[in-house]
Amino acid sequence: MKNSMKKQNMNMNSILFALVMGLTLVLIHPVWGDTAKKVAIVPLEMNATQDLSFLQKGLFSMLSARIADPGKVEIIERDVIESAMARAQENPATKGVLNESKARLIGAGLDADYILFGSLTMFGESMSLDMFMVDTTGETPTLSFSRQAREQGAVITELDEIAAEINLKTFNRKPEQIVPKELYTQPREPVLQPGAYASPLVNYRLLYAGNGHINGISTGDVDGDRKNEVVIVYDHAIEILKDNLAGKLILIKRIEQPHYMDVISVDTADINNNGIDEIFVTRVHVESGYLRSVALEYTNGTFQEIADDIPWYLRVVQTPDGKKKTLYGQKSGRQGPYAGQNVFNVEWQGEKYGIGQSLRVPRGFTIMSMAVGNHIGGMEYAGILHTDRDGALVLSTENGQVEWRGEPGYGGSELHYIYVDKDMDLTNESDGRGTFFQPRNIVHETGETGKSEVIVIKNNESANYRFEQIRNFKSGTIEMMRWDEMGLAPERAGKNIPGQITDIMVGDYDNGGEEKLLVSVVKKRNTFSPKKSKSIIIAYDLN
Repeated sequence: MKNSMKKQNMNMNSILFALVMGLTLVLIHPVWGDTAKKVAIVPLEMNATQDLSFLQKGLFSMLSARIADPGKVEIIERDVIESAMARAQENPATKGVLNESKARLIGAGLDADYILFGSLTMFGESMSLDMFMVDTTGETPTLSFSRQAREQGAVITELDEIAAEINLKTFNRKPEQIVPKELYTQPREPVLQPGAYASPLVNYRLLYAGNGHINGISTGDVDGDRKNEVVIVYDHAIEILKDNLAGKLILIKRIEQPHYMDVISVDTADINNNGIDEIFVTRVHVESGYLRSVALEYTNGTFQEIADDIPWYLRVVQTPDGKKKTLYGQKSGRQGPYAGQNVFNVEWQGEKYGIGQSLRVPRGFTIMSMAVGNHIGGMEYAGILHTDRDGALVLSTENGQVEWRGEPGYGGSELHYIYVDKDMDLTNESDGRGTFFQPRNIVHETGETGKSEVIVIKNNESANYRFEQIRNFKSGTIEMMRWDEMGLAPERAGKNIPGQITDIMVGDYDNGGEEKLLVSVVKKRNTFSPKKSKSIIIAYDLN
Protein backbone atom coordinates (compact mmCIF):
# COMPACT_ATOMS: atom_id res chain seq x y z
CA MET A 1 0.00 0.00 0.00
CA LYS A 2 1.06 3.56 -0.47
CA ASN A 3 2.60 5.25 2.48
CA SER A 4 0.87 8.59 2.52
CA MET A 5 3.12 11.01 4.35
CA LYS A 6 1.82 14.55 4.51
CA LYS A 7 4.16 17.42 5.09
CA GLN A 8 2.88 19.96 7.64
CA ASN A 9 2.92 23.41 6.12
CA MET A 10 4.00 24.85 9.42
CA ASN A 11 6.58 27.51 8.75
CA MET A 12 4.01 30.25 9.18
CA ASN A 13 2.33 28.81 12.23
CA SER A 14 5.37 27.61 14.12
CA ILE A 15 6.68 31.16 14.29
CA LEU A 16 3.27 32.45 15.25
CA PHE A 17 3.60 30.49 18.48
CA ALA A 18 7.18 30.62 19.26
CA LEU A 19 7.58 34.41 18.95
CA VAL A 20 6.43 34.65 22.55
CA MET A 21 6.31 31.11 23.88
CA GLY A 22 9.70 31.56 25.48
CA LEU A 23 8.39 34.60 27.35
CA THR A 24 4.79 33.66 28.04
CA LEU A 25 4.32 29.93 28.18
CA VAL A 26 4.71 28.37 31.64
CA LEU A 27 3.63 24.86 32.52
CA ILE A 28 1.05 25.09 35.25
CA HIS A 29 0.74 22.26 37.77
CA PRO A 30 -1.11 23.91 40.68
CA VAL A 31 -2.97 22.46 43.60
CA TRP A 32 -6.23 24.35 43.41
CA GLY A 33 -7.90 25.81 46.46
CA ASP A 34 -11.64 25.76 47.16
CA THR A 35 -11.96 29.47 46.36
CA ALA A 36 -10.30 29.33 42.95
CA LYS A 37 -12.36 30.70 40.08
CA LYS A 38 -12.97 28.19 37.31
CA VAL A 39 -12.54 29.26 33.68
CA ALA A 40 -13.67 27.18 30.71
CA ILE A 41 -11.65 28.08 27.61
CA VAL A 42 -13.36 26.85 24.45
CA PRO A 43 -10.80 26.11 21.69
CA LEU A 44 -10.97 28.93 19.18
CA GLU A 45 -12.95 28.32 16.01
CA MET A 46 -10.42 28.40 13.15
CA ASN A 47 -11.54 29.95 9.88
CA ALA A 48 -8.85 29.33 7.26
CA THR A 49 -8.27 27.44 4.04
CA GLN A 50 -5.57 25.27 5.62
CA ASP A 51 -5.82 22.87 8.55
CA LEU A 52 -4.83 24.83 11.66
CA SER A 53 -5.83 22.26 14.29
CA PHE A 54 -2.34 22.23 15.78
CA LEU A 55 -2.36 26.04 15.93
CA GLN A 56 -5.69 25.81 17.74
CA LYS A 57 -4.11 23.56 20.37
CA GLY A 58 -1.19 25.90 20.82
CA LEU A 59 -3.39 28.95 21.31
CA PHE A 60 -5.44 27.05 23.88
CA SER A 61 -2.22 26.25 25.78
CA MET A 62 -1.10 29.85 25.61
CA LEU A 63 -4.40 31.24 26.92
CA SER A 64 -4.44 28.63 29.68
CA ALA A 65 -0.92 29.51 30.78
CA ARG A 66 -1.58 33.28 30.77
CA ILE A 67 -4.91 33.18 32.62
CA ALA A 68 -4.21 30.43 35.17
CA ASP A 69 -3.14 31.62 38.62
CA PRO A 70 -2.25 28.88 41.16
CA GLY A 71 -4.82 28.80 43.96
CA LYS A 72 -6.86 31.62 42.42
CA VAL A 73 -7.81 30.82 38.84
CA GLU A 74 -8.27 27.25 37.61
CA ILE A 75 -8.42 26.33 33.91
CA ILE A 76 -10.74 23.43 33.17
CA GLU A 77 -9.00 20.71 31.19
CA ARG A 78 -9.39 20.77 27.43
CA ASP A 79 -10.81 17.26 27.08
CA VAL A 80 -13.55 18.15 29.57
CA ILE A 81 -14.39 21.25 27.50
CA GLU A 82 -14.46 19.32 24.24
CA SER A 83 -16.79 16.69 25.70
CA ALA A 84 -19.12 19.42 26.92
CA MET A 85 -19.12 21.09 23.51
CA ALA A 86 -19.98 17.78 21.84
CA ARG A 87 -22.92 17.28 24.24
CA ALA A 88 -24.05 20.85 23.61
CA GLN A 89 -24.73 19.99 19.95
CA GLU A 90 -27.27 17.40 21.11
CA ASN A 91 -29.22 19.93 23.19
CA PRO A 92 -31.65 22.24 21.32
CA ALA A 93 -30.88 25.06 23.78
CA THR A 94 -27.15 25.06 23.00
CA LYS A 95 -26.99 23.55 19.52
CA GLY A 96 -25.50 25.51 16.63
CA VAL A 97 -23.12 28.46 16.55
CA LEU A 98 -21.88 29.47 19.99
CA ASN A 99 -23.04 32.82 21.31
CA GLU A 100 -23.16 34.57 24.68
CA SER A 101 -26.39 32.98 25.96
CA LYS A 102 -25.39 29.48 24.86
CA ALA A 103 -21.93 29.92 26.34
CA ARG A 104 -23.47 30.91 29.68
CA LEU A 105 -25.52 27.69 29.75
CA ILE A 106 -22.56 25.51 28.78
CA GLY A 107 -20.32 27.20 31.35
CA ALA A 108 -22.87 26.76 34.09
CA GLY A 109 -23.11 23.06 33.22
CA LEU A 110 -19.35 22.82 33.72
CA ASP A 111 -19.62 24.58 37.08
CA ALA A 112 -17.39 27.28 35.61
CA ASP A 113 -17.40 30.89 36.81
CA TYR A 114 -16.37 32.16 33.37
CA ILE A 115 -16.31 30.82 29.84
CA LEU A 116 -14.03 32.21 27.14
CA PHE A 117 -14.75 31.57 23.46
CA GLY A 118 -14.15 33.12 20.05
CA SER A 119 -12.71 32.66 16.58
CA LEU A 120 -9.56 33.28 14.57
CA THR A 121 -9.91 34.08 10.87
CA MET A 122 -6.99 33.96 8.45
CA PHE A 123 -7.48 35.65 5.07
CA GLY A 124 -4.60 36.31 2.72
CA GLU A 125 -1.77 37.56 4.93
CA SER A 126 -4.16 39.18 7.41
CA MET A 127 -5.88 37.91 10.52
CA SER A 128 -8.98 38.74 12.57
CA LEU A 129 -9.43 37.71 16.20
CA ASP A 130 -12.81 37.89 17.97
CA MET A 131 -13.21 36.73 21.59
CA PHE A 132 -15.73 36.90 24.45
CA MET A 133 -15.24 36.41 28.21
CA VAL A 134 -18.63 35.54 29.73
CA ASP A 135 -19.57 35.57 33.41
CA THR A 136 -21.82 32.50 33.73
CA THR A 137 -23.77 34.13 36.59
CA GLY A 138 -24.53 37.23 34.52
CA GLU A 139 -23.41 39.48 37.37
CA THR A 140 -20.73 41.27 35.32
CA PRO A 141 -20.87 42.42 31.68
CA THR A 142 -19.33 40.25 29.01
CA LEU A 143 -15.89 41.36 27.84
CA SER A 144 -15.59 41.41 24.06
CA PHE A 145 -12.48 41.79 21.93
CA SER A 146 -12.13 42.33 18.19
CA ARG A 147 -8.65 42.72 16.73
CA GLN A 148 -7.42 42.83 13.13
CA ALA A 149 -3.93 42.96 11.71
CA ARG A 150 -2.28 42.85 8.29
CA GLU A 151 0.23 40.23 9.46
CA GLN A 152 -0.85 36.78 10.56
CA GLY A 153 1.99 36.66 13.06
CA ALA A 154 0.22 39.39 15.05
CA VAL A 155 -2.20 36.81 16.44
CA ILE A 156 0.28 35.97 19.20
CA THR A 157 0.74 39.58 20.27
CA GLU A 158 -3.00 40.27 20.18
CA LEU A 159 -3.86 37.09 22.08
CA ASP A 160 -1.29 37.92 24.74
CA GLU A 161 -2.74 41.41 25.17
CA ILE A 162 -6.28 40.03 25.39
CA ALA A 163 -5.18 37.61 28.12
CA ALA A 164 -3.55 40.47 30.03
CA GLU A 165 -6.74 42.54 29.75
CA ILE A 166 -8.85 39.62 30.99
CA ASN A 167 -6.56 39.18 33.98
CA LEU A 168 -6.82 42.86 34.87
CA LYS A 169 -10.55 43.42 34.32
CA THR A 170 -11.81 40.08 35.59
CA PHE A 171 -9.33 39.07 38.30
CA ASN A 172 -7.67 42.43 39.09
CA ARG A 173 -4.29 40.93 38.20
CA LYS A 174 -1.71 43.21 36.62
CA PRO A 175 0.65 41.91 33.91
CA GLU A 176 3.81 40.32 35.21
CA GLN A 177 7.09 42.11 34.66
CA ILE A 178 8.85 40.18 31.90
CA VAL A 179 12.62 40.22 31.77
CA PRO A 180 13.79 41.12 28.26
CA LYS A 181 15.06 37.97 26.60
CA GLU A 182 18.36 39.52 25.64
CA LEU A 183 19.25 39.86 29.34
CA TYR A 184 19.35 36.11 29.87
CA THR A 185 20.37 34.70 26.49
CA GLN A 186 23.64 36.51 25.96
CA PRO A 187 26.24 33.88 25.04
CA ARG A 188 28.91 33.22 27.59
CA GLU A 189 32.47 32.24 26.93
CA PRO A 190 33.04 28.57 27.80
CA VAL A 191 34.80 27.99 31.12
CA LEU A 192 37.87 25.84 30.57
CA GLN A 193 38.50 23.13 33.13
CA PRO A 194 42.05 22.19 34.14
CA GLY A 195 43.65 20.25 31.29
CA ALA A 196 41.14 21.48 28.74
CA TYR A 197 42.16 23.26 25.57
CA ALA A 198 40.89 26.43 23.93
CA SER A 199 37.93 26.21 21.62
CA PRO A 200 38.38 26.97 17.92
CA LEU A 201 34.71 27.96 17.82
CA VAL A 202 35.38 31.60 18.57
CA ASN A 203 35.78 33.45 15.29
CA TYR A 204 34.01 32.46 12.11
CA ARG A 205 34.14 33.63 8.52
CA LEU A 206 31.03 34.34 6.48
CA LEU A 207 31.42 32.47 3.19
CA TYR A 208 28.04 32.71 1.51
CA ALA A 209 24.55 34.17 1.86
CA GLY A 210 21.47 33.10 -0.06
CA ASN A 211 17.69 33.29 -0.13
CA GLY A 212 15.67 30.32 1.07
CA HIS A 213 16.27 27.54 3.58
CA ILE A 214 19.64 25.81 3.28
CA ASN A 215 18.85 22.31 4.60
CA GLY A 216 22.20 20.62 4.05
CA ILE A 217 25.85 21.08 3.11
CA SER A 218 28.69 18.85 1.90
CA THR A 219 32.16 19.11 0.37
CA GLY A 220 33.86 17.04 -2.32
CA ASP A 221 35.38 17.05 -5.78
CA VAL A 222 32.13 16.85 -7.72
CA ASP A 223 33.38 18.07 -11.12
CA GLY A 224 36.59 16.09 -11.46
CA ASP A 225 39.01 19.04 -11.32
CA ARG A 226 40.78 17.58 -8.24
CA LYS A 227 39.61 20.50 -6.15
CA ASN A 228 36.83 20.45 -3.60
CA GLU A 229 33.51 22.17 -4.19
CA VAL A 230 30.75 22.90 -1.70
CA VAL A 231 27.28 21.50 -2.38
CA ILE A 232 24.24 22.89 -0.59
CA VAL A 233 20.56 22.02 -0.84
CA TYR A 234 17.44 24.11 -0.39
CA ASP A 235 13.86 22.85 -0.12
CA HIS A 236 13.67 22.38 -3.90
CA ALA A 237 17.14 23.08 -5.31
CA ILE A 238 20.79 22.01 -5.33
CA GLU A 239 23.65 24.52 -5.64
CA ILE A 240 27.32 23.91 -6.44
CA LEU A 241 29.69 26.52 -4.96
CA LYS A 242 33.41 27.17 -5.37
CA ASP A 243 35.96 29.12 -3.35
CA ASN A 244 36.85 32.34 -5.18
CA LEU A 245 40.33 32.61 -3.57
CA ALA A 246 39.18 35.74 -1.74
CA GLY A 247 37.47 34.11 1.23
CA LYS A 248 34.02 33.68 -0.32
CA LEU A 249 32.02 30.95 -2.01
CA ILE A 250 30.50 31.72 -5.40
CA LEU A 251 27.68 29.96 -7.21
CA ILE A 252 28.72 28.01 -10.31
CA LYS A 253 25.64 25.84 -10.84
CA ARG A 254 22.05 25.65 -9.60
CA ILE A 255 19.98 22.52 -10.22
CA GLU A 256 16.27 22.95 -9.64
CA GLN A 257 14.32 20.09 -8.12
CA PRO A 258 10.63 19.38 -8.77
CA HIS A 259 8.26 21.27 -6.48
CA TYR A 260 6.69 17.97 -5.45
CA MET A 261 10.04 16.68 -4.13
CA ASP A 262 11.25 17.91 -0.73
CA VAL A 263 15.03 17.87 -0.31
CA ILE A 264 16.15 16.76 3.15
CA SER A 265 19.93 16.35 3.00
CA VAL A 266 23.03 16.17 0.78
CA ASP A 267 26.28 14.20 0.81
CA THR A 268 29.21 13.66 -1.57
CA ALA A 269 31.41 10.60 -2.09
CA ASP A 270 32.99 8.58 -4.90
CA ILE A 271 31.06 5.36 -4.39
CA ASN A 272 31.33 4.13 -7.99
CA ASN A 273 35.12 4.64 -7.90
CA ASN A 274 35.54 6.65 -11.10
CA GLY A 275 37.47 9.52 -9.54
CA ILE A 276 34.54 11.98 -9.26
CA ASP A 277 32.38 12.36 -6.16
CA GLU A 278 28.71 11.68 -6.69
CA ILE A 279 26.14 13.97 -5.09
CA PHE A 280 23.61 12.06 -2.97
CA VAL A 281 20.38 13.89 -2.15
CA THR A 282 17.72 12.46 0.16
CA ARG A 283 14.29 13.48 -1.11
CA VAL A 284 10.70 12.63 -0.26
CA HIS A 285 7.71 12.84 -2.57
CA VAL A 286 5.25 15.28 -1.01
CA GLU A 287 2.01 13.62 -2.12
CA SER A 288 2.81 9.91 -1.84
CA GLY A 289 5.41 10.22 0.90
CA TYR A 290 7.70 7.74 -0.80
CA LEU A 291 11.44 8.20 -0.59
CA ARG A 292 12.70 9.34 -3.97
CA SER A 293 16.38 9.99 -3.30
CA VAL A 294 18.70 10.80 -6.19
CA ALA A 295 22.38 10.54 -7.14
CA LEU A 296 23.99 13.03 -9.53
CA GLU A 297 27.37 12.94 -11.24
CA TYR A 298 29.33 15.31 -13.44
CA THR A 299 29.35 13.76 -16.91
CA ASN A 300 30.09 15.33 -20.29
CA GLY A 301 30.28 18.81 -18.85
CA THR A 302 27.06 18.74 -16.86
CA PHE A 303 25.54 17.28 -13.71
CA GLN A 304 23.33 14.32 -14.61
CA GLU A 305 21.11 12.06 -12.54
CA ILE A 306 22.62 8.57 -12.58
CA ALA A 307 19.95 7.21 -10.18
CA ASP A 308 16.68 9.02 -9.65
CA ASP A 309 14.43 6.58 -7.80
CA ILE A 310 16.39 5.42 -4.73
CA PRO A 311 13.87 4.34 -2.03
CA TRP A 312 16.17 4.98 0.95
CA TYR A 313 17.37 7.68 3.28
CA LEU A 314 21.02 8.29 2.39
CA ARG A 315 23.95 9.47 4.50
CA VAL A 316 27.68 9.49 3.80
CA VAL A 317 29.74 8.93 6.96
CA GLN A 318 33.47 9.57 6.90
CA THR A 319 36.14 8.28 9.22
CA PRO A 320 37.39 10.72 11.87
CA ASP A 321 40.56 11.36 9.86
CA GLY A 322 38.46 12.18 6.79
CA LYS A 323 40.26 9.64 4.59
CA LYS A 324 37.41 7.24 3.90
CA LYS A 325 33.74 7.80 3.13
CA THR A 326 31.00 5.16 3.40
CA LEU A 327 27.48 5.51 2.04
CA TYR A 328 24.70 4.14 4.23
CA GLY A 329 21.06 3.62 3.40
CA GLN A 330 17.96 3.07 5.49
CA LYS A 331 14.47 2.06 4.50
CA SER A 332 11.53 3.95 5.94
CA GLY A 333 9.17 2.47 8.51
CA ARG A 334 6.38 3.40 10.88
CA GLN A 335 8.70 5.91 12.57
CA GLY A 336 9.91 7.40 9.30
CA PRO A 337 13.68 7.96 9.60
CA TYR A 338 13.62 6.40 13.10
CA ALA A 339 12.68 2.90 11.95
CA GLY A 340 15.63 1.46 13.88
CA GLN A 341 16.11 -1.31 11.31
CA ASN A 342 16.92 -1.93 7.65
CA VAL A 343 20.25 -0.05 7.80
CA PHE A 344 22.96 -1.12 5.37
CA ASN A 345 26.00 -0.11 3.32
CA VAL A 346 25.08 1.11 -0.14
CA GLU A 347 27.33 -0.37 -2.82
CA TRP A 348 27.86 0.32 -6.50
CA GLN A 349 26.87 -2.88 -8.25
CA GLY A 350 28.00 -2.33 -11.81
CA GLU A 351 25.22 -0.11 -13.12
CA LYS A 352 23.21 0.74 -10.03
CA TYR A 353 23.36 1.24 -6.27
CA GLY A 354 22.46 -1.83 -4.26
CA ILE A 355 22.11 -3.08 -0.70
CA GLY A 356 25.34 -4.27 0.87
CA GLN A 357 26.16 -5.48 4.36
CA SER A 358 23.50 -4.89 7.01
CA LEU A 359 24.29 -2.88 10.13
CA ARG A 360 22.93 -3.79 13.55
CA VAL A 361 21.47 -0.72 15.23
CA PRO A 362 19.32 -0.02 18.32
CA ARG A 363 15.62 0.73 18.32
CA GLY A 364 14.79 4.23 17.07
CA PHE A 365 18.06 4.56 15.13
CA THR A 366 18.34 6.96 12.18
CA ILE A 367 21.20 7.31 9.71
CA MET A 368 20.36 11.00 9.17
CA SER A 369 22.37 11.92 12.30
CA MET A 370 24.71 8.94 12.16
CA ALA A 371 28.43 9.23 12.91
CA VAL A 372 30.98 6.46 13.39
CA GLY A 373 34.41 6.46 15.01
CA ASN A 374 36.88 4.17 16.74
CA HIS A 375 37.94 5.11 20.25
CA ILE A 376 35.31 7.78 20.74
CA GLY A 377 36.54 9.37 23.95
CA GLY A 378 39.01 6.53 24.43
CA MET A 379 36.47 3.70 24.07
CA GLU A 380 38.05 0.48 22.82
CA TYR A 381 35.59 -0.27 20.00
CA ALA A 382 33.87 1.39 17.09
CA GLY A 383 31.11 3.57 18.44
CA ILE A 384 28.03 4.50 16.43
CA LEU A 385 26.39 7.79 17.38
CA HIS A 386 22.96 9.15 16.46
CA THR A 387 20.45 11.67 17.76
CA ASP A 388 17.15 10.05 18.62
CA ARG A 389 13.66 11.37 18.01
CA ASP A 390 13.63 13.25 21.33
CA GLY A 391 16.98 14.96 20.76
CA ALA A 392 19.08 12.67 22.96
CA LEU A 393 22.54 11.63 21.79
CA VAL A 394 22.84 7.82 21.75
CA LEU A 395 26.11 5.88 21.54
CA SER A 396 25.85 2.23 20.53
CA THR A 397 28.20 -0.62 19.65
CA GLU A 398 28.60 -2.44 16.35
CA ASN A 399 26.30 -5.12 17.81
CA GLY A 400 23.47 -2.62 18.19
CA GLN A 401 23.72 -2.41 21.99
CA VAL A 402 23.22 1.02 23.55
CA GLU A 403 26.32 1.98 25.51
CA TRP A 404 25.17 5.42 26.60
CA ARG A 405 22.19 7.75 26.15
CA GLY A 406 22.31 11.43 26.99
CA GLU A 407 19.67 13.97 27.91
CA PRO A 408 17.30 15.44 25.26
CA GLY A 409 17.97 18.86 23.79
CA TYR A 410 20.40 18.24 20.95
CA GLY A 411 19.82 18.51 17.23
CA GLY A 412 16.67 20.34 16.26
CA SER A 413 15.02 20.77 12.86
CA GLU A 414 11.94 22.26 11.26
CA LEU A 415 11.68 19.50 8.64
CA HIS A 416 8.57 17.61 9.74
CA TYR A 417 6.42 14.85 8.27
CA ILE A 418 3.44 12.78 9.35
CA TYR A 419 3.17 9.14 8.38
CA VAL A 420 -0.53 8.23 8.28
CA ASP A 421 -0.82 4.92 6.45
CA LYS A 422 1.32 1.84 5.77
CA ASP A 423 4.90 1.86 4.68
CA MET A 424 5.75 0.67 1.19
CA ASP A 425 8.54 -1.60 2.43
CA LEU A 426 7.28 -2.70 5.84
CA THR A 427 3.82 -3.62 7.11
CA ASN A 428 3.77 -1.66 10.35
CA GLU A 429 1.04 0.86 10.95
CA SER A 430 2.04 4.47 11.55
CA ASP A 431 1.56 5.98 14.99
CA GLY A 432 0.39 9.22 13.34
CA ARG A 433 2.56 11.49 15.49
CA GLY A 434 4.80 12.64 12.75
CA THR A 435 8.48 13.25 13.14
CA PHE A 436 11.23 15.83 12.78
CA PHE A 437 14.48 14.95 11.05
CA GLN A 438 17.59 15.40 13.19
CA PRO A 439 20.73 17.06 11.73
CA ARG A 440 24.14 15.47 11.24
CA ASN A 441 26.70 14.64 13.93
CA ILE A 442 30.43 14.34 13.18
CA VAL A 443 33.25 12.37 14.80
CA HIS A 444 36.49 14.27 14.19
CA GLU A 445 40.11 13.37 14.94
CA THR A 446 41.72 16.02 17.14
CA GLY A 447 45.31 15.33 16.17
CA GLU A 448 46.02 13.72 19.52
CA THR A 449 46.93 10.07 19.04
CA GLY A 450 43.92 7.79 19.32
CA LYS A 451 41.54 10.53 20.39
CA SER A 452 38.44 11.86 18.67
CA GLU A 453 35.78 14.36 19.56
CA VAL A 454 32.14 14.53 18.61
CA ILE A 455 30.84 17.70 16.95
CA VAL A 456 27.11 18.23 17.44
CA ILE A 457 24.40 20.80 16.81
CA LYS A 458 22.27 22.14 19.65
CA ASN A 459 19.46 24.42 18.49
CA ASN A 460 17.54 26.38 21.11
CA GLU A 461 13.78 25.92 20.66
CA SER A 462 11.65 28.85 21.82
CA ALA A 463 8.96 26.77 23.57
CA ASN A 464 11.40 24.15 24.90
CA TYR A 465 9.86 21.43 22.68
CA ARG A 466 6.49 21.54 24.44
CA PHE A 467 4.60 21.13 21.15
CA GLU A 468 4.88 17.90 19.17
CA GLN A 469 4.41 19.48 15.75
CA ILE A 470 5.75 22.99 16.24
CA ARG A 471 9.32 24.20 16.27
CA ASN A 472 10.82 27.68 16.21
CA PHE A 473 14.54 28.14 16.74
CA LYS A 474 15.96 31.51 17.73
CA SER A 475 19.60 30.46 18.05
CA GLY A 476 21.94 27.49 18.00
CA THR A 477 25.38 26.42 19.17
CA ILE A 478 28.04 23.97 18.07
CA GLU A 479 29.46 21.75 20.82
CA MET A 480 32.61 19.63 20.74
CA MET A 481 32.24 16.69 23.12
CA ARG A 482 34.53 14.11 24.65
CA TRP A 483 33.99 11.06 26.79
CA ASP A 484 34.48 11.22 30.54
CA GLU A 485 33.37 9.01 33.41
CA MET A 486 29.75 10.15 33.00
CA GLY A 487 29.55 9.80 29.21
CA LEU A 488 29.83 12.30 26.37
CA ALA A 489 30.14 15.81 27.75
CA PRO A 490 30.72 19.17 26.07
CA GLU A 491 34.31 20.31 26.41
CA ARG A 492 34.37 23.14 23.87
CA ALA A 493 31.43 25.20 22.68
CA GLY A 494 30.93 28.16 20.38
CA LYS A 495 28.89 31.24 20.97
CA ASN A 496 25.19 31.31 20.17
CA ILE A 497 24.51 31.75 16.47
CA PRO A 498 21.28 33.65 15.73
CA GLY A 499 18.84 31.52 13.73
CA GLN A 500 18.73 27.75 13.22
CA ILE A 501 21.81 25.65 12.48
CA THR A 502 20.76 23.13 9.84
CA ASP A 503 23.93 21.17 9.04
CA ILE A 504 27.66 20.86 9.69
CA MET A 505 30.52 19.45 7.62
CA VAL A 506 34.28 19.08 8.10
CA GLY A 507 36.24 19.53 4.89
CA ASP A 508 38.91 21.44 3.02
CA TYR A 509 36.50 23.65 1.07
CA ASP A 510 39.15 26.14 -0.09
CA ASN A 511 41.79 23.50 -0.95
CA GLY A 512 44.26 25.11 1.41
CA GLY A 513 45.39 21.82 2.94
CA GLU A 514 43.59 22.22 6.27
CA GLU A 515 40.11 21.08 7.26
CA LYS A 516 37.54 23.58 8.42
CA LEU A 517 34.16 23.25 10.03
CA LEU A 518 31.41 24.46 7.70
CA VAL A 519 28.06 25.42 9.22
CA SER A 520 24.82 26.19 7.39
CA VAL A 521 22.38 28.49 9.18
CA VAL A 522 18.86 29.66 8.42
CA LYS A 523 19.40 33.14 9.77
CA LYS A 524 15.93 34.50 9.16
CA ARG A 525 12.76 32.62 8.27
CA ASN A 526 10.01 34.36 6.35
CA THR A 527 6.75 32.93 7.62
CA PHE A 528 4.85 33.58 4.40
CA SER A 529 7.41 33.11 1.62
CA PRO A 530 10.32 30.69 2.17
CA LYS A 531 12.13 32.19 -0.84
CA LYS A 532 12.45 35.41 1.15
CA SER A 533 14.15 33.62 4.03
CA LYS A 534 17.86 34.27 4.56
CA SER A 535 20.50 31.55 4.98
CA ILE A 536 24.26 31.73 5.40
CA ILE A 537 27.31 29.47 5.41
CA ILE A 538 30.08 30.16 7.89
CA ALA A 539 33.43 28.47 8.53
CA TYR A 540 35.60 27.86 11.60
CA ASP A 541 39.29 26.93 11.55
CA LEU A 542 39.71 23.69 13.50
CA ASN A 543 43.47 23.91 13.99
